[in-house]
Amino acid sequence: MTATLRPWMLVFGFIALYWAGGVLGNRLVVGTDSVVLLWAPGALSLVLLVFEGRRWWPLVAAADLVFSLTGTDVPAVFMPFTMAANVLGAWGGATLARHRGLGPGRRMDLASGGDIALAGFASALASLPFGVAGLVMAGFTPVSAAPDAAVKWLVANVFGVAVLAPALSLLWPRPGESVFGQGLRRAREALAWSAALGGALLLVAAVDGARVRNAESLLALPTIVLIWGAIRLPARLVAAGTLTCGVVLSLVAASDDGVLRRPETTLETLVLLLLLITLTVAPLILMAAISEARRMGREALARARTDELTGLANRQGLEHRIADALAHGPDAQPLLLAFVDIDNFKLVNDAGGQAAGDAFLRSIASLLQAVLPGGSLVGRLASDQFVLLLDDRDPAANTAVLDHVLAAVRDYRQVSGGNLVSASASVGAIRFRRGQADYADLLRLADAACATAKDQGGNRLRLAAFESAADAVAEHTAAMRWAVRLDAALRDGHFRLYCQSITGLQGIEHGGRHFEILLRMVDPDTGEVLPPGPVVAAAEKFHMGPRLDRHVVDSTLAWFERHPQALAQLDACAINLCAASVNDPGFPDFLRERFARSSVPPGKVCLEITETSAVRDLNDAQQFIAAAKALGLQLALDDFGAGFCSFAYLRRLDVDFFKIDGSFVRDLESSALSLAIVRSIAEIARSIDKRTIAELVENDAIRDRLAQLGVDFGQGYGIDRPQPIDQYFLRPAASMLRR
Repeated sequence: MTATLRPWMLVFGFIALYWAGGVLGNRLVVGTDSVVLLWAPGALSLVLLVFEGRRWWPLVAAADLVFSLTGTDVPAVFMPFTMAANVLGAWGGATLARHRGLGPGRRMDLASGGDIALAGFASALASLPFGVAGLVMAGFTPVSAAPDAAVKWLVANVFGVAVLAPALSLLWPRPGESVFGQGLRRAREALAWSAALGGALLLVAAVDGARVRNAESLLALPTIVLIWGAIRLPARLVAAGTLTCGVVLSLVAASDDGVLRRPETTLETLVLLLLLITLTVAPLILMAAISEARRMGREALARARTDELTGLANRQGLEHRIADALAHGPDAQPLLLAFVDIDNFKLVNDAGGQAAGDAFLRSIASLLQAVLPGGSLVGRLASDQFVLLLDDRDPAANTAVLDHVLAAVRDYRQVSGGNLVSASASVGAIRFRRGQADYADLLRLADAACATAKDQGGNRLRLAAFESAADAVAEHTAAMRWAVRLDAALRDGHFRLYCQSITGLQGIEHGGRHFEILLRMVDPDTGEVLPPGPVVAAAEKFHMGPRLDRHVVDSTLAWFERHPQALAQLDACAINLCAASVNDPGFPDFLRERFARSSVPPGKVCLEITETSAVRDLNDAQQFIAAAKALGLQLALDDFGAGFCSFAYLRRLDVDFFKIDGSFVRDLESSALSLAIVRSIAEIARSIDKRTIAELVENDAIRDRLAQLGVDFGQGYGIDRPQPIDQYFLRPAASMLRR
């Protein structure tokens, strides 16, 4: 119903109903006391002003005038009184109803039913003085009979409102609503119910109560049908049936046909009206009670499944909605489940407190709802974790959507305490088809994919098909724990610098200390120094090597910047780099910027890169070596001989040291091949003016043998064991320990 058309339809529709209700009321005058069984115009006027507003009182006056002129035969002197009674009565009742909260936005329940009945009583009282005065002035009743007239007036209006107003309130049209609200979801049952109600009313009207004993018991039939509808059917349909039932039973009683007999006195009329109210209002009360219980249940369930902070589905709501989506729909429909985790959300909380963190999460929830296509599901799984379910019939579009999610979270800024706080997100997504797995398995895979994205540095998307994700999740889970610990250690500073000496084997010592920096992770709970193997493996698997290398370089320089006395003793400090750092275009820029603000001369630092990584990406290695040399850094080729061991590459790799792989050094005394390889490396290095360092020098015999072969430097337990850097600089240099 359009906004333009509705007022005119309301005007003409109300006048027509008012006129019809007045005509009906004139037909329902019963008994020697001429009592009106039901006066519909009073209920209509009250409901109009309650649900449309009291500004519509002129419409009540106009409708009453039309009825007085065309629908009844009353003297002109009575018209002003009846108009004032109906207008002022409806106004007074509507005022009380609005004061008690009744209106278009309030649903009908037990409380509102009581309020509308109270408003009807107020309406009858407000109209009473004008109605009785009109009856006296028009000569319908003498002054001495005014009290009796007042009782009859109240009976007609109060009981008319009690029977009709609740049903009219439910039926009153609202803008944008259909006649029956959300429609008839049980059409067949509704038709059967309507037929049953019609049949019951026909039976009540057809059976002659004067000839059939206990015919009044047939009144139970329409009541039973109404109760059936109250339990099973939409409220507006039941209200229409209740209204019809009340009118039909009143007509049956007034006509003196059927099972009801026409009352003759006011008392008999009161008894009949009480019966009609019981038969028609009781089902409405039951329906209101059932509806209220259902509404409260739905609201409680909705609250239980809704996240209070963001308004999204919570963990329970997500499980229910996604499980329902997986159970209903085309078989093998392509879908995508995404797990979104906010990176470093703790920093947002720490920067602005819990209130700022809550506001941030509400904003992220709004961003997700704005970015996702229609029909997608989104919910908050935990503190800073969200889950999305998308139709994946357009995979490219969904990939773009998830990239947009990352960008939207990354670019969002929130003011907190005068500062701007921000974060990024990691997203793990699984592509699957309906029927492949249940929600729990899909969530586990998406969570693992998200953890991988987070361990790789965050602010990235990890997208996988269901099959590959299931195969990789076990391996990922095993390494993930170490990756998570590594990430926390980098973030919270749970690393310690260790030093292991590199000492001369040819009797020529430099003027300072020469050693390699070894990084060790410390368990924050126990203080235990953890083995480096799993840490290195996790860094390589989750591509965290460059981040770890930057931490080592920065921490080493920072330590020497804080200890200038130790820096004065330094001859060369070796730092091992992973292959990813050598291939990282931004790593030389990091070195350039870090040394530019450091008091440590670049010439005192030697970067070690492995032979296999250098030969595998020869061009990248050459570019990295050139950039490092330009800064004045020294270079060493680590694990030399263990990889390709092709001497043709040596002239293209401008390094200062060849670091002989420990496997050859360890077998030096037992393997002729190892002896030959070590000798060859030492001789080739001398021929091109390079120096050699032997790893895993475990005892004096190996140390002496390396010296005989011409190896320049040695490193291993046979020289000294790794020590924390603070303790390392408290003892004499390793070159002094054998003297």
